[in-house]
Amino acid sequence: MLPSLKEQCSIRAQAYLLHTALTVSTNAYIIISPKEKRERLEFIQTQLKSKLSSHIESVIEKNRDDWESLESALHSIIMGKQMSDGSTSVEESVSQLESILMKPLAILSEVQTTDEHNTSVMDKSENTSNFMDLLLKLGLQDSYPKKMTKSNVLVTDRLSLSVKEPTTEKDLSSLYLYKLMTLDYRARYLFVKPEATILNFDPENDDDFFDVDDKSEIVLSSRQAQVHPMDVHMAIFHCSNDFLRQYIFTKLSACQFSLPFLVPNPYTGEVEFPLWALRHIRKSWHSKIQGVSDTCGKYHNRQMFNTPVPIVSFIRLGVSDSNSKSQILNCVISKQRHDMFFHRHCKGSTPDSLLMQGVVEIAWYCPGGKEDDVFDDCVAFLNLHGDAAEYPKQLEFLQAVSTVNVLLLSEHPLSKTAKEVSQKLSKSSVPLICLFSSADRLQQSNNPTKVKLAAKNRNQAKLTEELISSIKHCLTGNKQTVSIEGCCEEARKQQFIIDEDKQSCKDGYALAQTLMCLLKDVNLSNLKERILPLQGKLWHDWCKKDKEQYRLQSKENEGIEEQLSKISAERTNIRKGQLHAATPLNDFMRSFLECLTVPSQFEDTHLYTLQWLRVLLDDLTTDKLGWLEEDYHSTWRKMTSVPKDKGKASVVNSLQTKLDRITDEMAATTVGLQHIMREVGQLYEAVQMCMQDGKNIEQYVTLPKIGVTMLLSGYPFEIMDGDAAHVPLTWIKAVLDELIKSLGDKKVFVLSILGIQSSGKSTLLNTMFGLQFAVSAGRCTRGAFMQLVEVDSSIRNDLGYDFVLIVDTEGLRSPEFSVKTSLNHDNELATFIIGIGDTTVINIMGENPSEMHDILQICVQAFLRMKQVKITPSCIFVHQNVAESSAGDKNVEGRRRLLEKLDDMAQMAAKEENIDDISCFSDVIHFDIETQVFYFKSLLEGDPPMAPPNPSYSQNVLDLKIKLLRAASMQRKCTFSSLSEFKCRVSDLWTALLKENFVFSFKNTVEMMVYSSLENKYGDWSWNLRKYSLSLQAELENQIGSNLIQNVIAADLMGKYDKVYDPLRTEIEKYFTEDKNKETLIKWKANIDKRFESLKDELIDGTIKKCQELLTSKRNRSELDKRKTQYTDELTQQSKRLASTLKDMHLRDEQVMEKFDELWIDWTSQVLNSQPKPKPLNVKAIVESVLLKWFHKQPGIQDKIKRGLFQFDPKKHIQQNTLKMLGDLMFGSPFSRSVEVFKSNVVSAIDEYITAKENKKDFDENFIYEILSNIETKVLAFEGRSESPKFTYEFRVDLSVHLCLTNVTRFQRMHEEFKTANQPLSYLESQRDKYLQSFKNYCKGASSVKIFVDFLCKHITPEVLKAANEKLCQQIADDMKFNNPALNGNRSNLENHILQHLATQENFKMYEEYLDFPKRYFDRFIQEKVDEYRCDTRNLDAIHQEHLQAMKNQLLTASTAVTIEVDEKAGNAHMWLDWFCRNIGHLITIKRDELHCIENEDIGDWQFFKDMMAKSLEEMIKDEKLDVEAVREKPTKNLLQHFEGCWAQCPFCQAVCTNTIPDHDGKHSVKFHRCEALTGCFYDDTDHFSVDFCTTSVNSDKSFFAHTKNKWIHFKTYTDAGDPFDKWSITADGTGQRYWKWFICRFQKEWENRYGFKFRGRGSIPNEWTTITKQSALEELK
Repeated sequence: MLPSLKEQCSIRAQAYLLHTALTVSTNAYIIISPKEKRERLEFIQTQLKSKLSSHIESVIEKNRDDWESLESALHSIIMGKQMSDGSTSVEESVSQLESILMKPLAILSEVQTTDEHNTSVMDKSENTSNFMDLLLKLGLQDSYPKKMTKSNVLVTDRLSLSVKEPTTEKDLSSLYLYKLMTLDYRARYLFVKPEATILNFDPENDDDFFDVDDKSEIVLSSRQAQVHPMDVHMAIFHCSNDFLRQYIFTKLSACQFSLPFLVPNPYTGEVEFPLWALRHIRKSWHSKIQGVSDTCGKYHNRQMFNTPVPIVSFIRLGVSDSNSKSQILNCVISKQRHDMFFHRHCKGSTPDSLLMQGVVEIAWYCPGGKEDDVFDDCVAFLNLHGDAAEYPKQLEFLQAVSTVNVLLLSEHPLSKTAKEVSQKLSKSSVPLICLFSSADRLQQSNNPTKVKLAAKNRNQAKLTEELISSIKHCLTGNKQTVSIEGCCEEARKQQFIIDEDKQSCKDGYALAQTLMCLLKDVNLSNLKERILPLQGKLWHDWCKKDKEQYRLQSKENEGIEEQLSKISAERTNIRKGQLHAATPLNDFMRSFLECLTVPSQFEDTHLYTLQWLRVLLDDLTTDKLGWLEEDYHSTWRKMTSVPKDKGKASVVNSLQTKLDRITDEMAATTVGLQHIMREVGQLYEAVQMCMQDGKNIEQYVTLPKIGVTMLLSGYPFEIMDGDAAHVPLTWIKAVLDELIKSLGDKKVFVLSILGIQSSGKSTLLNTMFGLQFAVSAGRCTRGAFMQLVEVDSSIRNDLGYDFVLIVDTEGLRSPEFSVKTSLNHDNELATFIIGIGDTTVINIMGENPSEMHDILQICVQAFLRMKQVKITPSCIFVHQNVAESSAGDKNVEGRRRLLEKLDDMAQMAAKEENIDDISCFSDVIHFDIETQVFYFKSLLEGDPPMAPPNPSYSQNVLDLKIKLLRAASMQRKCTFSSLSEFKCRVSDLWTALLKENFVFSFKNTVEMMVYSSLENKYGDWSWNLRKYSLSLQAELENQIGSNLIQNVIAADLMGKYDKVYDPLRTEIEKYFTEDKNKETLIKWKANIDKRFESLKDELIDGTIKKCQELLTSKRNRSELDKRKTQYTDELTQQSKRLASTLKDMHLRDEQVMEKFDELWIDWTSQVLNSQPKPKPLNVKAIVESVLLKWFHKQPGIQDKIKRGLFQFDPKKHIQQNTLKMLGDLMFGSPFSRSVEVFKSNVVSAIDEYITAKENKKDFDENFIYEILSNIETKVLAFEGRSESPKFTYEFRVDLSVHLCLTNVTRFQRMHEEFKTANQPLSYLESQRDKYLQSFKNYCKGASSVKIFVDFLCKHITPEVLKAANEKLCQQIADDMKFNNPALNGNRSNLENHILQHLATQENFKMYEEYLDFPKRYFDRFIQEKVDEYRCDTRNLDAIHQEHLQAMKNQLLTASTAVTIEVDEKAGNAHMWLDWFCRNIGHLITIKRDELHCIENEDIGDWQFFKDMMAKSLEEMIKDEKLDVEAVREKPTKNLLQHFEGCWAQCPFCQAVCTNTIPDHDGKHSVKFHRCEALTGCFYDDTDHFSVDFCTTSVNSDKSFFAHTKNKWIHFKTYTDAGDPFDKWSITADGTGQRYWKWFICRFQKEWENRYGFKFRGRGSIPNEWTTITKQSALEELK
């Protein structure tokens, strides 16, 4: 037992081990003493140590030394009984489920192979050969025997798009099944029409027209060649497996056709009794109550399998030419003249049928409780096809089960066997009615049980009347009744093959019966409560709490976050309560799950188990439900007949209470597979919620896999709990995830339906797609169910989807709800169902104006909501049960009236939703009244229960189906969702519906995911373009510096940019047209195109601007450059002259240095004396002058300039009316803090401005004017925020004066540095080393080549290093953009990493900077990331060397090419320099005019020169080391520009919009909003912080004061406050927002000190927040 328990539950195994140790002894007669028990217990505890379950430990501790109680408790655990104290922990509860939850799911599928009853035989008779030929004709040869499954039939193929008459025999089988699926009884009359033959008329050979002895061989052969319709019917029967047969029988029964009852096997001749298919036949009727004529009788709705009824058997002996037995039988039971049994006069019939001989069919007559009923109660009719004498087994069976036999005798002489049979029948105790085809009148027998009727040349009506009368008489005398179950017993006696004897069916029955045995002692009224404990009060309470968290109410002494925290705790406790109630699993649920997880010998065993369970559960509750229904109707009749008097009200109330009690008891008694699967879903949700911070829920995927398996096996899957009116999202999403794993993320066309209760919605879907949604009068469908229908691969591309996902719903306007409850429920249901559907069928029964008004009002409002949240479903209106007279042109009037109603409803709905510009329904959705309105005939031909379906109804359904399947033609730009998108749609819609304001609350998760992906892609595209721009700018800068270009033309730049821009545009187009989410992406395409083009224009403009600045600077320096050239020439000449005198003296290096120093001092003195003395510039005076001019209106401006200080004073700097208004606010933020933050932001902006100007620019007084304008712009922007104060003019003066004067020192330094940098002497000082080297070479008598090369390499080395550093900066930025986790995504990803970094550091000062100056902190964070990258100096050095090597190679290539060309042209050094500078001018900045000093060197040996250049270039880069600081600024700048994005801040919590795209489409949004306390918000007249989140507030009834509107606005309609509120999308995103809750708890004291407020009172920190760990907060960011 222990191994078994280990597999089931470790806790039970431990209990078994302990119990055994405490009770088992080697000698049964020895009683174990308490001391020994204690020793054994301590020993086991020591051995197991930490492995012993805490639950077991608690049981031991509770019952310590009370051995009897301990052993009893352990025994209870072993047996799986719930502990009475309910002390099981969540972990222990889950561990008890692991044995089941973690098992692999058993296969649940139909078997397509031959079973043991269908083995083929080797000896093929002629009939067998004919049978195989028939299968070949019908294209069924590969489906025999029993290989065709329901999945082969329930598929949407080309037939669904166009149903035509059969043209070949192979069309017959598929058409038959398709028409039968749609309840078109014409399926049984299909045949291939023979081709018309054209006879050649020969006037010379004109035969006698009246000659009937003509040879008719051609006609005869034509008839013989035609396939009999019933052969098609029976061939499909033989090729179908048991589950498909069951399905076909159900459809045949619905069509009021007879069903095969006994079927000879065409191969073996053995008779088969299809019990499995017959078992599921259900019939309803009204049996007439004896002696009562004014009532419709007792209503029955029963499975015919176990319902005993009289059986009337029709048999024939011999062949009758004049009478058809089946036709006579039809006349008896069908007043509608509907042929339940096929006969010779039916359409398509041929003289011979291959497969019908010996077949016994069954049909039931079901009375309607009316005066003209043929029989007063249900009667079964059996019909044996063929001559009964040839089928003795079938005849013997009929004799055994029949209540009455009806025998048709041939007019021809009977064979010997036939005579023996007739004699046997006449002597039988079973009443016999004999029809004589050879007699036109007969004398009646004296025996009332033996009736003779003449059948020759009789009036059919008269004969039928006599026959019915005789049957009634015989039935009165013989009370024998037999059920199908009783017939089965007789079939076994006859040794017929019974399909239920198949081993897998028997195994399935055994498993189902085992489950049912567990229910035998359960009171049916408490059945659901006992075996399905998770669906009771706990589940309904959880649903209530789930809705409450989205509809919070503000309370005086409790904040909404505290409420939300309490609700969250209550929800978790309810789930824990569910888990405790469910564990250990009760025997039924445990056994049910084990049935589906334990492998079986046969693949279809589990499918049989489910079918058996459905049947047995139905049998279990049928009688009780029937009694309750009868009691309900009886009570209702009493209530309606209460006389009007004073006591009527109390009597009616009493009866109404009884009706409610009966309704509740019926709901409690009703148990089906859908309720069991609902329990499975609740079990999964409880485990998932309780273990979300513990074990990985992924290991418990068995439960959702069961849901997927059931769905794929054809069972409807519940997506909305009809009892609780709630969508279990966690369960639904888990099942859909597993479905995606199973099928792939397929495209689905979602078809939903809405309509009034009992309007035929489920029937319509069942007829259209061959499904089996529950149908009956009243509210048979509760909630919403979905089923999948596969689309055949041949038409998937045409339709654009892989599956049709069909959603059936409960009826609207249910009388079971109160008026208010019904309205809310119906609105929610309609919005949800219309929202998840691509197309919704609006089903209306008839043209009842009041019904139309009800449903249209609900549906139009739902469509209007979809329009507001940019969901574009389509709709089809179906009017069912419309009279025949409404056909054709008369429907035009109906359409006109419908359109008027729709337009009226659209206007009413728009008014209710406060939407303008809606004048008609077409303004809401695209709607064509001509093509999107269908009128259906009535479902039945005649009165139920014997009425067959109306073929016109089936045709209407087929027309509608074709229209629906071609859904793309119904709406423009129609697209279909994938399964994953459907999952998100369900989640988004339901989450929004839980909130009171659907439109404001709806958040499209799919759109958010797609847009996030688009942001990432746009980041890559823009980065590639920006990267090219940086490279191009560097190249142009080199060319300008090298004097290669004198101007930059926009057209030229455009052409250069287009080389990169055009391929990127192609990539963008490809992304928008080929991505799997292209339908969702299209809405942003225009903006992306515009933004990308604008980015190109911005980059081009930026490049032009930079180049123009360089060109202007170059022109401004032209005079200086001339003087520098003059000075360098003079210095070169003096150096040469001096060196020539010293060359022969062989001086040491120190002596050469001394000589050069003398020369340098003398020469620089000359240069200095030749320069005019510059005038000093007083920057401070200029700044003060500008301030005086700008603020001349301000009194005392001179004193303010003199002081230059700034101290914020609210009374002086804030407008008084603003102070008064802010003083009345309920919430407010401290002014001084907000102003301080604003001031800091302005200081930072001014600092950035000045830093940008300091780069090689001289001070200009216009800088001050620009700064003053920038300050004014910043002030206006700050004042524009609703919660910000309005500043006085004096504030602007004080701040501006302070900032300008503070930066005077920087401006003065800027001027001095510029002046120094542009002095010729400064330039010459920078070139001193080059001239020193040349001087040394001259003194040493070096060759001209060495002098030339040394000088040139010394000259270009700084530029080579600069170019290499530039490329390194670009590579650093590029590498970080794509490889750094924080930078390789969009802005939202970057912010998440910043928050993770802050949490890791736990530095309050860093948090303050992030919250006060988000952009500054973003910049600093990126700078830190660049610095981290730069710390890897080994890697950087390697990359730097690669770039240097590449630069050296490019220079060497250019040098070699120029040298060869100059050598060929016998050129000189001058020529070489000209060509070399032109060739490398784009790589580095090389100024030709700075090389005049070496252009006259005499170079004779160019080969030596080339080698010398190669050697010098190699030495130039050999020892160069990377200056890490030189590559710090540019990568940071490039990355900052890339992540510029949007910087708008939430008007409530100041969270920054994380959209990566500047000027983005749509509203601002951020993933994680913040607690209002982080902005300093507090409650009026208190020192209490407000801890509310704006994402919570928008789901409450709270209000805020809008300054712009000067009134209070509800948070739910925050956009009514105008700008900036209406620019933001703030919805409850379903996350716990754990990060900022953790932050508040972690830095509570610091935050209280920062603002001087406290977290108490209404602003108390909820207890739930204190349980949040840093790790869980960080998990939220991933």
